[in-house]
Amino acid sequence: MRITEALQQHRISLPTPCGGYGTCGKCRLRFSGSAPVPSPADRNHFTGKELGDGYRLACQHKVEKNTEIFIDTSSLQTFLPVLKYGLQIKIDTDPEIETEKTEGLIYGAAVDLGTTSIVVSLIDLRNGERIGLQSARNPQSVHGTDIISRATAAAGSVNVLRDMRQAAVKKIKELLEILTKDTKNIYQIVLAGNAVMSHIFMGSSLDKLIKAPYKAAFTEMQILPATEYGLDIRPGAKITVLPAIGSFIGGDVSADLLVARRLFPADSKMLLMDIGTNCELVLQTPDGVIAASAPAGPVMEGAGIEHGMQAESGAITDIVFGGEKTFSPLTVDNKKAKGICGSGLIHIIHLLWSRGIILPEGRFAENSLFTLSKKGFRLSDGIYLSPGDIRAFQMAKAAITASWKMLFSHAGIRPEELDRFVLSGAFGHYIRPEAGMELGLFPNLNKEKFVYLGNGSLSGCEMILKNKKYSKQIQKIACTAEHIEMAGREDFQEIYAMNMGLGNDVYVR
Repeated sequence: MRITEALQQHRISLPTPCGGYGTCGKCRLRFSGSAPVPSPADRNHFTGKELGDGYRLACQHKVEKNTEIFIDTSSLQTFLPVLKYGLQIKIDTDPEIETEKTEGLIYGAAVDLGTTSIVVSLIDLRNGERIGLQSARNPQSVHGTDIISRATAAAGSVNVLRDMRQAAVKKIKELLEILTKDTKNIYQIVLAGNAVMSHIFMGSSLDKLIKAPYKAAFTEMQILPATEYGLDIRPGAKITVLPAIGSFIGGDVSADLLVARRLFPADSKMLLMDIGTNCELVLQTPDGVIAASAPAGPVMEGAGIEHGMQAESGAITDIVFGGEKTFSPLTVDNKKAKGICGSGLIHIIHLLWSRGIILPEGRFAENSLFTLSKKGFRLSDGIYLSPGDIRAFQMAKAAITASWKMLFSHAGIRPEELDRFVLSGAFGHYIRPEAGMELGLFPNLNKEKFVYLGNGSLSGCEMILKNKKYSKQIQKIACTAEHIEMAGREDFQEIYAMNMGLGNDVYVR
C-alpha cells in the first residue's frame, strides 16, 4: 500500500493532484530513520541534501514495516469550501413514489457526485421541502485531484476502479446517515455526475472513454437497485443516474440545463458553461440545442500550474495593487499564501495583463516596473506565477474560447444575440465577469446577461425527486441535443491557435 493511501485511511490527506505519478511533487514527507532508495521522481523534486535528510514523495513509496515519518502540517489538505447550494425552485410536488398509499416518513436523496466534492440533500417527498444538506471532499482524490488523473487511474486498474467506486459509495452513505437516523425512510436517490464520475459509480470501464474514439459505455438514464450498489436504504429502492448528452457531457450538465430551462423561456438564446478540466458548453437557440466539450486541461483546477492547489485555505484567489509597486495577495480564509487556485490564476493573469506586466502574447514585459526573476512574478514567499503557468492558461483558454465560437458559428448566431450566459458549478461561480470577458475566455456581453446557477447539478436532481415529469424532460434534453466533437476537427485547431493570445479576439502566431 502506498503511503498516501495509508494516510488517507487515517484521514490524513496529502495533496496528490497528479494522481500519484510523482510529477507534481506536492506529497512531501521526511523519514526519521532509514529512508527508502529515492525514486526518479524523488530526485526530480529534492536536492541532494534533502534526499540525504530523508525527504521523499509519499506517492512513490509503500508501507512495508513500522516507519516513523514527519509531515509539514502546512502541506496537509485543509477544509475545502464547497459550492453546496443551487437555485431553489418552487415546483409542484408529484414524485414517483405514491405518497398517499404510504405511511410514515418518505424521503428522497439528491446526490451531486463531483470530482472534488460530494453533496447530498434530503427531500421530504410529501411536500418537496429540503430536510437538510451535507457535503464532503470526494475521497477518490488520492488518485488525482483533476478528472484526467482520476480517469487514467481508474482505466489502468480494475482494482483501482473498484476502490474508487467503494470510496464514493461509502462517503455517500456517511452523508445520508448524518442527514437521517433511519436511512430506510429513503425511497429514491437521484444522482448526477460528469461522465467519469458516473462511470466510476457504475463500475463501468473507462477504457473507450479516455482513448479514441472516446465513447462512453453508456449515456442513457440508468435505474439501479440501491442495495446492489452498496446503499442501504429502503428495500426495493432505486438509484436514478441522470443521462449524459455526449461522451464527455455528463448528467450533471443535463441537470444544469434542466434547471436553466425551468428558469428561462424555452425560446431564449442561452449559452451554458461548466468550467473544469473538461469544459462543457451547451448552446440553446429556438432551433435546438447543440453541445460540445473543450479539453481545457487540469490548469483550471489548480493542478497544472507550478504552485497550483485547490481552492482551500491559503489558496491565492486574487491580487490587489496598493500603489505603483506594491500589491497584496488575497487568499481563502485570509490565511498565509500556500499556492494558487484556478480562479486565482485567471484573476492574477488578468490584472498583470491589464497593467502591461504580461503582454498579449503571454510573455512578461521586459521593461516592467516589477522585478521579475527566472521563476516569474513573485506573489508571496516562495510562490511565483511562472511563464509556464501563463502558457498553460493560454492553452486552456484557447480550447474553451475556440469551442464556444464554433458553437455560435454552427448555430448561425452571434454572441451578442444571447439572452443569457449561464455559468454552472463552483469554478465559474468565483470568476469575475470582467476578467473572463477581457481575457477572451467568456463572450463579451452586458453583465446583466450573466447568470450564476450555483450547484445546478444538485438542483436538477432535486427537481426530479419532487416531480416525476422532470425525469421525462431530462431524458428528452439528453437525447435531442446535438453533440459536436471539437478536438479532432481541422477548423478547431486553426481557431484554437487564433485564440491563444490574451484579450478579446487577439491573434498571436
